[in-house]
Amino acid sequence: MIPVPPDATERMVALPSGVTLRVLSRGQGRPIVFVPGFTCTADFFAHQLAGLGDDYQVIAYDPRGHGGSDKPVTGNNFTMRGADLDALLRELALDKPILVGWSFGAYDVLAYVRDFGTDAIGGVVVCDETPKCPADPNDPADWGEAPLTPDGMPAFLRLVIDDRLGFWTWYAKYMIGLPEDTPDDHPDVVRIVELGMQTPEHVAVATIADGVATDLSGAAAAAAAAVPTMLMARQDWAEDAQRWAAANMPQASFATMDLHMGFVTDPDGFNATIREFAGTS
Repeated sequence: MIPVPPDATERMVALPSGVTLRVLSRGQGRPIVFVPGFTCTADFFAHQLAGLGDDYQVIAYDPRGHGGSDKPVTGNNFTMRGADLDALLRELALDKPILVGWSFGAYDVLAYVRDFGTDAIGGVVVCDETPKCPADPNDPADWGEAPLTPDGMPAFLRLVIDDRLGFWTWYAKYMIGLPEDTPDDHPDVVRIVELGMQTPEHVAVATIADGVATDLSGAAAAAAAAVPTMLMARQDWAEDAQRWAAANMPQASFATMDLHMGFVTDPDGFNATIREFAGTS
């Protein structure tokens, strides 16, 4: 985790819905918009603002309920965040941006595709997330975030409800590949936890509950059929991801990264993959 580059621009963008979003941007040229995952913020993409911002207009933002953006009591679901993304693209007047949705941020992007189509965008990157969140426990070939069994997706929801700080501290270590016994005061863990806990509990619970029931595989297939699309998956489930992509979004390209936060642990490799995709889309 590095600081946001000092020459990046931070602004608050008011949407017609009344929600205001915190937006970071750096650079000029073709726009690439990064959408963070569950309770995460634009700051997670500091390496991309720094490493890609010399050649592209790199934009990252805090979705509603996250970071420095407005935190409404209602509307904290992927459908509304997809609508927010549509409104943000219009407010910023971006020309055919590439949308990169990481983790649950991929559902913001795919909800946008489902509800607003692909005419205004130039490409989609689904970054280390299953377009169909709940896996069918009776189908060994299915690929999802976790099965709909007591120790699968419902267990994640239960952890967030019962001990969100403990869950997020554990997950911070997992995302960057640290052992579980890593001290909680490790600087990267502290930073991830600090940013993630800016999201109120009601937003965190609503978001993961929405995830339990989310299937945007149709939107992923539609994106791949209409615009250049890439599915990027971490190494430990890359084989399952590639098999699912071949069956459900065969036009998409495929890439891997080392860990869930591979854009932080190997930013040069990740940024090179995004550059290559941008050059062919």
